[in-house]
Amino acid sequence: MSNYSCYLAGYISGDKIKECVEWRDQIKHFFNRKKYPIIFLDPLNGKDFATISPDGLKSSVPSHAIVHRDFVSVSKADLLVANLNTFGEARPPIGTLCEIVWAWHARKPIILITEDINYKEHPFLSYFASVIVKDTETL
Repeated sequence: MSNYSCYLAGYISGDKIKECVEWRDQIKHFFNRKKYPIIFLDPLNGKDFATISPDGLKSSVPSHAIVHRDFVSVSKADLLVANLNTFGEARPPIGTLCEIVWAWHARKPIILITEDINYKEHPFLSYFASVIVKDTETL
């Protein structure tokens, strides 16, 4: 059986780094427990969390490098799991929305994680998503 890759798109914020890491770890644990041959492409891998600003908009990595790295990762992935939760912060998940569009354009399956009715019933996101679940527990 060959390996598949899964990109874990979601909110990144220095103030909410614990939550940003936790849901990704839950996804990895879920698939690893089932012994699926999946390689996870995680935008937080290898990051120095201390360099991520509290609002998540700056880090020691230049903006162009972040966008290009994430675009290549989404392009290489076989599946995108996108968590639209902002963990109570007001800033919208713009980067995650861009990653969803990249994946959809490349015809990759997309699992959306959200309880927000504005996302669940939005005609674009409901069309892009292969499936929408409310949280990592309902995968």
